[in-house]
Amino acid sequence: MADLNFTLCSVPMLLGRNKSKEYQERMILKLAVLLGFLKGNNLIFTNPFKLDGSLDLEYILKKNDAAPECVELFKKVIPGWFSYLDKGGDINNTNRLSQGLKKLTS
Repeated sequence: MADLNFTLCSVPMLLGRNKSKEYQERMILKLAVLLGFLKGNNLIFTNPFKLDGSLDLEYILKKNDAAPECVELFKKVIPGWFSYLDKGGDINNTNRLSQGLKKLTS
């Protein structure tokens, strides 16, 4: 069976889940922090940001554009981080992501 190049993160799909401007602004902020963390740790090979530093709202992250550790983060750590944020957690606190990455790489 061929290795599938599935989607890990689709900004347009996530933004399309709710038309509320407030929801979309929160989601853009969450995704900017998450994708910035992944890019800063060299876990993704494409740039999710425009030249002005804003999130590319058409960005789609595919498996082939990510390190194996990134795929594992999406399976095991990132859902918990989103849950933490949904319960009022600090958007800029990436400790859960860092700890999850450390566990995967040690």
